[in-house]
Amino acid sequence: MSDDDRISTLATAPDTRLDDLLALAATRFQVHFEPLRLGDMAIDVLQITDLSAHIDRLMARATGQQKLNLPFWAKIWPASFPMSLLLTRMDPASGPRLLEIGAGVGLCGLVAARRGFAAAISDIEPEALLFIRASILKNGLEATARAVRLDFMAGRLEERFDTVMASEALYIPDSHEPLVDCLKTHLAPGGQLLLASDIARPAPKFFAHASAHFAMQRMEANYPGEDGQTKTSVIFRMRARPNA
Repeated sequence: MSDDDRISTLATAPDTRLDDLLALAATRFQVHFEPLRLGDMAIDVLQITDLSAHIDRLMARATGQQKLNLPFWAKIWPASFPMSLLLTRMDPASGPRLLEIGAGVGLCGLVAARRGFAAAISDIEPEALLFIRASILKNGLEATARAVRLDFMAGRLEERFDTVMASEALYIPDSHEPLVDCLKTHLAPGGQLLLASDIARPAPKFFAHASAHFAMQRMEANYPGEDGQTKTSVIFRMRARPNA
């Protein structure tokens, strides 16, 4: 079994203990739980303690033509915060099954689970699943959340969801058409898609493909950026077009 498979198995096994996950994470990173507050909700999210320093070490060790696999999954992207705030106001009674695609450390899915949704929090990266599952256990969300390995470029789950969501999933243009197909495949009849992105990332290829299948509503939300300046995120709420 490869290291990636071992990590994925541990992260998704039903009897895994938090101490085991943290011990495995500590063999690769310095980690801590970051307490975050979204409205009246508090969530602890496992984080790499100094992500910039970790990336610097990866770059220093890279040699020649070696491919550098940067941990984009480990950063909580800013658009996740307005999306999470939206989730705190949603009622799971209208459709409890929720899938987060490309979740990274899983902030949005964790918030949804705390709100009462049955949340499948997915990513392709085994280490992301490790962090997601550790945060699930830390927050006592085992009854409402699970970590799921999903490659939205090719993989599919054998289930559908009332809400399918993704935050900052549009940064790779070649992934846009497969992402639309993945969203279509996993959306239950009558369900909704929620997609959050920085306003500076227009992704015309994605929306040209998606508009043939989904009707869209567009909302803007402001949030404080890392540089102290006000940033704007766009959240799209989409529903399947009839006969699409």
